[in-house]
Amino acid sequence: MRRTLRWLFALILCVGCLNTARESAVFAQDNDDLVMVVNKGNTAAVGMNLSEARKLLLGEISGWRTGAKVVVVLKPAGSPDRTAILKKVCGMTEAAYTRYQMQASFTGQTAATVHEATSDAVVKGVVKANPGAVGFLHKSEVDDSVKSVLELN
Repeated sequence: MRRTLRWLFALILCVGCLNTARESAVFAQDNDDLVMVVNKGNTAAVGMNLSEARKLLLGEISGWRTGAKVVVVLKPAGSPDRTAILKKVCGMTEAAYTRYQMQASFTGQTAATVHEATSDAVVKGVVKANPGAVGFLHKSEVDDSVKSVLELN
């Protein structure tokens, strides 16, 4: 009995430590503001505001003045970054965004072309390779391979 209690205590302690470490990593990432990034050659995105970003995510703007087609690069559904982006930019939950996209497709309205990226490196790669792409990265992940156009506070 005593041995079982020790094992149980050790298990609870390990689980608690793992949760604390995971929460610390999430908290550190949360303190790092998200920024909207575009291809370095995209001059049409300079001066981007939140209203324009919303129109891009909702597919209301499907092309840049330069003629390049807009491709929105987002993390997969359920990721904390995507949840924050949809809330801050569109004022929507994932479910509301999905319904909006489905309704737009069904009614023949323009829906945003969304490319899912599993990591910041993939977001950067897609944006770097595609002149019309727009993505979101943590400020600390932005480098000279992409251009930051809007900070989400």
